[in-house]
Amino acid sequence: MLVPQRIVLDTTAFLAALPLMLYDAILYTTPSVVEEVRDAESRSRLETALVLERVRVVAPRWRYKRLVLREATRLGLHTSLSNTDLDVAALALQLRSEEGGVSVVTDDYALQNLLGHLHIEWRPLRTRGISRVEEYIVICPVCGYKSEKPGEKVCPVCGTPLRRQRLSSSSPRRR
Repeated sequence: MLVPQRIVLDTTAFLAALPLMLYDAILYTTPSVVEEVRDAESRSRLETALVLERVRVVAPRWRYKRLVLREATRLGLHTSLSNTDLDVAALALQLRSEEGGVSVVTDDYALQNLLGHLHIEWRPLRTRGISRVEEYIVICPVCGYKSEKPGEKVCPVCGTPLRRQRLSSSSPRRR
């Protein structure tokens, strides 16, 4: 028996009405993605998908959120990812751990990069997607402070805007 594919949807998928077009997969999203869908037309499509039970809304467990945040920080992506991005990655990691294969639909480049490092398949919807996964370090160009705090944009030591510097890159895990 063929097992349906599991797909985690980022906000872009709802803006493009993807859940109403996919019938050969089990679709998931997070409560934070649901909150991000605000314009009337997209919200209506989201509500239709929910009523038709096309999408399962699942909050990722804290354990997976912590693992994803740790990896994002290690890669220097923590300043580029929103809480919603981290939730999407955490849910994908959780589903992969508990149920097997999963992929994520997202046009967010930083999220694609994180997913590539987590060895989770992703596919873009409206963009070409990233061509390589990269690692960064987030530092202050003036005093050398290294950031490890999510969302940190300004050096707490000297007040200078932080910068990302690329450390390495490799082929992405794309579908």
